[in-house]
Amino acid sequence: MAGLGKRLIALPEQSNHAEISTFLSAEYPKLETLTGGWLIYKASGGSGQRKLSVIPPESEGYTAKMLKGISNNGKHTLFVIPLQEELDTTPLPADAPEFSKMPTSQCRTCGETLPLQFLALHVESCSKSAEDTEQEIDEDSDEKQDHDDQDNTSPVASEKECPICQVVYPADIIEMHASACVERTSTLEGLSYGGAGVDVEALEEPSATSSQMTPWQNQPTSSAGPSRPANTTEDWKTIPDPARAARLYRETMLDIHASGKPLRLHVNLGDSISDQEMAFIAFYKARNVEWANPMQCRLEGDPAIGEGVNRYWFSRVMQKLKEGFNLNFGNCCVTRLFDGEPDHLVPSSSAFLVESDLFLMVGRIIGHCFLHGGPALTGLSPAVVHILCGGTAETATISIRDCPDMDLREKIQILEGNSELSAAEKESVNTLCLAWDLPVMSNDKRRWLFERLLYHAVIGRAMRQIRKGLKDTMLWPLINQRPDAAPILFPQESSAVLTPESILDRINWPTMIDVGDDDDECSLEDKSRVTGYLRRFIQDASSDELKELVKFWVGWEAPSSTLTVEVINGGLPKSSTCFETIRIPAHYQDYPTFKKELMACLSTNDTGFGLV
Repeated sequence: MAGLGKRLIALPEQSNHAEISTFLSAEYPKLETLTGGWLIYKASGGSGQRKLSVIPPESEGYTAKMLKGISNNGKHTLFVIPLQEELDTTPLPADAPEFSKMPTSQCRTCGETLPLQFLALHVESCSKSAEDTEQEIDEDSDEKQDHDDQDNTSPVASEKECPICQVVYPADIIEMHASACVERTSTLEGLSYGGAGVDVEALEEPSATSSQMTPWQNQPTSSAGPSRPANTTEDWKTIPDPARAARLYRETMLDIHASGKPLRLHVNLGDSISDQEMAFIAFYKARNVEWANPMQCRLEGDPAIGEGVNRYWFSRVMQKLKEGFNLNFGNCCVTRLFDGEPDHLVPSSSAFLVESDLFLMVGRIIGHCFLHGGPALTGLSPAVVHILCGGTAETATISIRDCPDMDLREKIQILEGNSELSAAEKESVNTLCLAWDLPVMSNDKRRWLFERLLYHAVIGRAMRQIRKGLKDTMLWPLINQRPDAAPILFPQESSAVLTPESILDRINWPTMIDVGDDDDECSLEDKSRVTGYLRRFIQDASSDELKELVKFWVGWEAPSSTLTVEVINGGLPKSSTCFETIRIPAHYQDYPTFKKELMACLSTNDTGFGLV
């Protein structure tokens, strides 16, 4: 539909590179406006998804004789790939010259003559348009009749204003809206933080949520926003607050896809860590997935169900992006996708990771977690964020701290300043320049060479894959139209720090009343003592310990707007993450014992539910 695709081109035997370019431009007019050159690739070996390998041109470029031999006299398909630009894939009109050779046929509904590729889509839309037109005519006649009936009965308009949101609705649905509006008001006040078989299929809704021994089950308060009134005046494109705009965009996407086919992920906790991670990678490399659709994760070997399991999975996914996979992708025990120091993380320069489309997976994970209200990937380099949000590599401000390789950083840093270099320093820089196909150092090119070496060390092909992954998860409209939301999507490490006040302000403490002889309730003295221990733990805990506590409490390290505490008769601390509730046993008589057993429970966050 964009005028690209497969073509059979007959080349004269003695065609040179310029003539081949002319033939290609005639078949693909979009190549005429392409700047930056192109190369020809071929697929080799295997079946299904195959890797493309470049066909290196000769000294005078490509020739027909060369291409004939490589394609086995035209039996194998060759691919034209731009070097510096992306081909425009916008659909063309039906009368574009690219479709002049296609066979045509006539639409029986409207009589328009179109190429067959267009006709297949046109017939469906044309038939639907005709049906809609007939339906509109019928509705207009019905509305006219209803209007006449109203004129004969009562002139009073049957609309009322909602007392909660002050939006006008028809009288026959105002009661239904008001009940939902109350639920929405209490839900949307939540904080937007920082922002093994796998299959994608229809899923039946779970009938109940179990309460497990550490860590979590959750109700969908922050990850799946409720429906909004259709005529709401809020627009994520114009709201001044970028955090609120990002939250409204996320809720809009979830509302649109609320009735879509749910995504279902099965992970067997009995498998090895590497097998579980391969299942996770396979899930995010699946094609043609609507990532805003409802999601349900099921942990095989664990009875827990509900939103808390989803939160557990999103937390674990983001943790893997930050810490790496326990997979051997290059003679190492852990494969890291990002290198560098905090707030200067850059994608790994490994060609194997890029060719395996793992950074496409990274973009989808970031977008998927955002859509469902999960934690963000923190600590990326400002230069990386600039490029991911639509900026060009040439306009990115790259710092020497963005270079993760300390040896390269020392060599590149030699070029900073104007001091005279020793012979050994010049040789070290020149060796690096030659390895990266750059000219050797000279005084007039010193600053330019410093910037080019730094650019080569930091910016790689992974950026394009991550950006494509963000587009797959429908995050690009928000990034493109709300650049001020970039700190929400890609926050720095400092913005992800949890403080005791940020936790304590959200806690609903148990009611301090004397229950008398009720055996099911704890005494006022026990409640006061144990909640005091919990408050002391929160006040003394570090940011990392608070994150582990919140993960145990609600399922991920993003605190909900309301955190509930209950004091119970039991053995160890428990949590019901679906209801964002932590249950503390009343038997603790001293703070050291309480802290020791609570920390032991927090250490089980990565093992699932009920597997202490």
